[in-house]
Amino acid sequence: MRLRPAVLAVSLIASPLALALPAQAATPDKDHSVTVGGFASVEAGGDWSEGTVTVKNDADAPYGGQHLVLYFGTQMLGVDQIVAEYADGTSGAWQPVKLVDQDLGATPAGHQGVATDLTGAGIDVPAHASRTFKLRFKLVQSTHEGPNSDVAVEPLLAPALSADGQAKDFTVRGVGRGVKTTGLTTTVTGLPKDLPADGKPQAFQVSIRTANGFDWHLTQASFFLWAGQKYGSMTGPSACDAQVDVQDPQDGSWHKVSMQAGGVEGQLVDLTKWATGPVDNRVLNARVTLGKNFRTDTDASLNFGQFGGADRTLFWTSQPIAATPVDGAPECLGQSTPAPTPTTTAPAVVPAAAVTAATAKTVTAAVARTDTGTSVDGTGATELADTGSNGAGLSAGIAGALLVAGGAVVTLTRRRTRGSN
Repeated sequence: MRLRPAVLAVSLIASPLALALPAQAATPDKDHSVTVGGFASVEAGGDWSEGTVTVKNDADAPYGGQHLVLYFGTQMLGVDQIVAEYADGTSGAWQPVKLVDQDLGATPAGHQGVATDLTGAGIDVPAHASRTFKLRFKLVQSTHEGPNSDVAVEPLLAPALSADGQAKDFTVRGVGRGVKTTGLTTTVTGLPKDLPADGKPQAFQVSIRTANGFDWHLTQASFFLWAGQKYGSMTGPSACDAQVDVQDPQDGSWHKVSMQAGGVEGQLVDLTKWATGPVDNRVLNARVTLGKNFRTDTDASLNFGQFGGADRTLFWTSQPIAATPVDGAPECLGQSTPAPTPTTTAPAVVPAAAVTAATAKTVTAAVARTDTGTSVDGTGATELADTGSNGAGLSAGIAGALLVAGGAVVTLTRRRTRGSN
């Protein structure tokens, strides 16, 4: 599908969190409101992110009997990943908040956002007055994958919070806030902007760094090779025109991975298997090969990372590229293409011992396709089977969001909050 310089509307799959709120009350309560303020960002494994929750009563009579219910949500956020405290008023002492997993019937159970009845009792507000609570939370280390989108803090006034973490009914649905999750950055090194389209691999590295020694337990990522607005396609470049490979640190072999956005159902980058280094600085050896017919526009780029959901990118980096056709380069990359002349230099293989116990997890990704490889890289390592990991676990939302890197204007149509249409 050829991209056009127009607004592209893309529907993204909503996370389980989008289903958590109960149906809207039949008669909206215009006399009472609840809003969330503050919370500029939250760094995983870092300090508190602080804000406020304010309940306002515009009626002529006192307001009471309703509980202040808060939802903290990202896709797959659980009670073992977040700690929260509140204070009554601006000078009250901090008190712990009891959090419960929302039981939305997802697999695995729990880890779908958390909820709390902030004070555990009804909130009383005088007529024509407001009541403010301070609230702070932080993201802590857990044993499963880290938060993969911004944290949504959404307030309700409801009769009570049920044991399953949901307000079955509510009288007021408040104004929430998205809190940007930080502490994870990705960089590409060793890849020049100008790349010869000569059928020979250009080696580079990808580094995924985290703050505070935080282990995100990352398992998958994806490449997207964007040729630019004039030449680019949502299905990625032709297999004849370009190829991206990653290196297995165990034996130095190279494995072709998918470069496309559309569907993203093919071969993903298995970080559990191919990335090395400590949990706060994972390193991936990769290479890109451009064929004679690969063309680029001014906004062409090589992209790498992961989209955790409709709200935002968990981590993503874009490296500008410009392809220069080379006379005599192969018309098509692949098995029928003569291999580039190898050098006598042995491949720089990271020892298996460099992979820490925390990241050396069992690989269960399915083999998407197996071919007999024949080409070699510029360092002399033999090309082995094409064995990318299966892409079933990646959000389909990447298909639209990746277009930002290509200069297209993207309108993301989604259910922005739980219970929205």
